[in-house]
Amino acid sequence: MKKQTVIITGASGNLGQQLQKHSPYELVLVDRNNWNELSKTPFNSVRAIIHSAYDLKKDLNTDPAEVLDSNIVSTGRSLKLCKDAGIEQFVFISSCSVYGDSSNTSEEKAKTPITMNGFTKAYNEELVMSFCKANNINYLILRPFNSYGGNDTFSVVQKLIFCAQNNQVFNLANGGIAERDFIHVEDVAKMTYMLMEKNLSNAIVNVGSGESVRILDLVKAIEAKFGMIKVNKINKPDEAIYSRANLKKLRELIDYEPMSIFDFIQKL
Repeated sequence: MKKQTVIITGASGNLGQQLQKHSPYELVLVDRNNWNELSKTPFNSVRAIIHSAYDLKKDLNTDPAEVLDSNIVSTGRSLKLCKDAGIEQFVFISSCSVYGDSSNTSEEKAKTPITMNGFTKAYNEELVMSFCKANNINYLILRPFNSYGGNDTFSVVQKLIFCAQNNQVFNLANGGIAERDFIHVEDVAKMTYMLMEKNLSNAIVNVGSGESVRILDLVKAIEAKFGMIKVNKINKPDEAIYSRANLKKLRELIDYEPMSIFDFIQKL
């Protein structure tokens, strides 16, 4: 029997690459350069759209039109495609940033973003829920926590490794006391497909490790592997101190043990 097809937006991004690598489906890959190619897709075989396109690198205060096109208009474009092509499921890759600095990361709590990324992801979630409910499309919103690994050029993990290997200075905020939930991007991709197979009805699910790691302990682990890191201690009063994924819902849905950040470092 022919495999079902899934459309992935943001296919050239770090998560997009991992979604390609671990996909059980035939794929149609979309990035900003080939949206027009979608017209050639036989939509009667498309199971879902996974909308992972997002731009964290460009500054909204420098080029707002381009950032908004990448991070909001692309969602609208993907939703309209879902409706017009009669695709039954829309998977949106959101972010733990919608929780702001709250230590309560239950999916049922109100969103309390404090960063522009958080506000943008929160708006996208509302757009997805409203549009999908109005047009009888099943949505699955995933909230990955701090991803790393793969073709990573952005995470604090990669920045620390780069500084250690290249004798560069790392800006350590607030003595490294902040705690974060780190999840390997490969695990995010695998869990995305596992959750899609559950055929959930209009669900929001956290995706993380369920463990909190102090940034200072992360620094020490990377130093033990690669050597001393030059540290510039800075004060960052608006930095959230604690973030850990509430995985009650995830663990009820799937049985999966993600990679430990410390095991990842040891295997480098």
